[in-house]
Amino acid sequence: MVRREAITGKNQGSVIIMYKDINHLVRMDLNLLPILDTLLNEKSVSKTADKLNVTPPAISKSLNKIRDTFQDQLLVRSGMSLELTPLAVRLKPQLRELLDNIQNVLHQNIEMNGSELPRSFNIVTNDILMSKLSYKLMKKSIQENTNHVFNFNYDNASTCMLRSEDIDLYIGEDKTLSPEVKIRTIGHSDCVFIAKKDHPVLQMEKSLKVLKEYMLIVSKNKLKEEMESLYRERGYKRKIHGVSAGYLPMIENVIQTNSLGIVPMYVVDGLQRMNLEVEFFKPQFELPKVRIIQAWHPRYHNCSSHKWLRDISKDLLEF
Repeated sequence: MVRREAITGKNQGSVIIMYKDINHLVRMDLNLLPILDTLLNEKSVSKTADKLNVTPPAISKSLNKIRDTFQDQLLVRSGMSLELTPLAVRLKPQLRELLDNIQNVLHQNIEMNGSELPRSFNIVTNDILMSKLSYKLMKKSIQENTNHVFNFNYDNASTCMLRSEDIDLYIGEDKTLSPEVKIRTIGHSDCVFIAKKDHPVLQMEKSLKVLKEYMLIVSKNKLKEEMESLYRERGYKRKIHGVSAGYLPMIENVIQTNSLGIVPMYVVDGLQRMNLEVEFFKPQFELPKVRIIQAWHPRYHNCSSHKWLRDISKDLLEF
């Protein structure tokens, strides 16, 4: 049987678990540690299974092995949910630190290709970048024979979304995020106007004085603030009539009405591949550029598989 001895140091909250039967611990399958880490965070067998892309019975079987190793239930039923035992509460931060340290040790001198650490990645981005990146990631995954799963989610405009352990990476236009987040610029994109192919403005001069007479739709990002500032500087009242959560709804609005849209050039590249009934043009004044970024929470900064995702997605987007 494994005996536990808690030794409390000068810091009252710091508890080190010492195992008298060290041979029993050494025989523990280290593959169980990431499962335990996820279980302690999710406090749910089904959510852990979903996150790790395995079946709930497989997680239950692993949990029984973990309980046997630690001689503790670790998670106990409380009504409709699972709660951590006192030992599990103490283990949780230590286990997270241990896994981070293992990652660092393993990858100081070894360049990983990402396939050795299969994960399910949750990526937040906009609709155009999603269509541009998703098939390329799939092709790359097949090419490298990885077991990664890529789950794409729409940007919900939350500044704190990366604090959630459900989100691994944000890829998109510059936006306000929580202060601890890591940010990397992966490119810039010029902006242009778009209009439906038979729009009368296409035959007119492209001055702000002319363009301001038409309804304008922009995306929900810093571009909206910059365009409003531009109107004010030229002495015009606000002319932004719509703010779209995504580019495809904006484009549909432009096609169905006489409104104009402002989009980055990377959006135009996507539209041309789709053969949509829109034209783009540059105005006779300077539009702001958009910065394209990757953003992630510091807890993933030294994770090798996450580094692989960041580097691969940056290269595939080709900004």
